[in-house]
Amino acid sequence: MTTPETVAPPGPGFVAGVRFATGVRRIEAFTVAQLLAYHVPPRLPHESVERIGDGMQALAGAMNLGAHDAPAPYVGHRIRIRNGFPWLDYGDDTYKVRVTASAEWVRLVAAGTPVRVYVLFDPLAAGAGQEATAEHAADCFNRGAMRWGTAYHV
Repeated sequence: MTTPETVAPPGPGFVAGVRFATGVRRIEAFTVAQLLAYHVPPRLPHESVERIGDGMQALAGAMNLGAHDAPAPYVGHRIRIRNGFPWLDYGDDTYKVRVTASAEWVRLVAAGTPVRVYVLFDPLAAGAGQEATAEHAADCFNRGAMRWGTAYHV
């Protein structure tokens, strides 16, 4: 058995452009909290779609997320609920990211519901609605432009 290669996470400047969407999916006998990470389109001179894709791949690698066409690997206790707010450990030793989520999502995660983390490689407008986000996520899945894993709250 081989251990995953350690990938350095992108810096906080890059992560500042990452947006998160949360949701709850109920599947027959169980519930899964979902956390979708995507980056906004290039807006600064040094940004490009390619650099954003590379950064999102580094983000996925730092969290040890797996390929979209394989079972979602367990990636550890990457979600922490502190003072009612969820934080994502994306692999940086110093920084964590606060995630905006509904009270229901926070309650479920705090109670032990697994969190399926998805990282999309292609940019999506920050103001995209639910339908556009779902279409973009499906497109990234179909092209293999995403990674995923399952995390839990500590």
